[in-house]
Amino acid sequence: MATFNNGAPAEACLFLLTANQDNSHIVHHDFASEAPKVPHEIYRGMLTKQVRAVKTFSLGTSMIGIGMQPVLYEHISTSGNSMTILVALSSIIGFFTFFTPFLIHYVTKKYVTEITYDPTREEYTATVLNLFLTKKKISFKVEDVVVPDVPGAFTSFLVKNRPLMCSPNDFLYQEHYIKFMGYDKPIDFHLNTNEESTEKPDKETKSL
Repeated sequence: MATFNNGAPAEACLFLLTANQDNSHIVHHDFASEAPKVPHEIYRGMLTKQVRAVKTFSLGTSMIGIGMQPVLYEHISTSGNSMTILVALSSIIGFFTFFTPFLIHYVTKKYVTEITYDPTREEYTATVLNLFLTKKKISFKVEDVVVPDVPGAFTSFLVKNRPLMCSPNDFLYQEHYIKFMGYDKPIDFHLNTNEESTEKPDKETKSL
């Protein structure tokens, strides 16, 4: 069975996450329908609410942790505990306060919440969320999309060398997903005919 280098691991993870989601309000347009001639939305990430909720909760708990740290440190230091226990507890509190939001952002910063397409300029605009939940726009054209042979974790394709993660089921117009993944291009089977032809003379000379 033939397989494509299309970021399958990331898409498999997204499929598991969206398996129980209600997609009834998402309208997928078939190829026969005529796309609008004005800028329009072609992709809507189904996990946007979940990603926003997780990041909001993480940032909120971090803010609470930062506000409570002076009180906790004072209470721990006056309780007569040893310096080792004080350092250990401070490290644990600092880890969950500062490291967790950055870890969640590292995983979710690739997730695309929406993509719009301007048919006049033939330009796409993808939206992702930064650390503080503000939208960041990424403008690109189909020529800027590259599907790596070995995609990284949670990566569907690269846009200007930036990894992005999309779910194929969330595309409102599937023809754009086909263009991104290069399914509309001839398949390159990577036949190393030149290498094989050069290896044969080398083997013959070694046998002599």
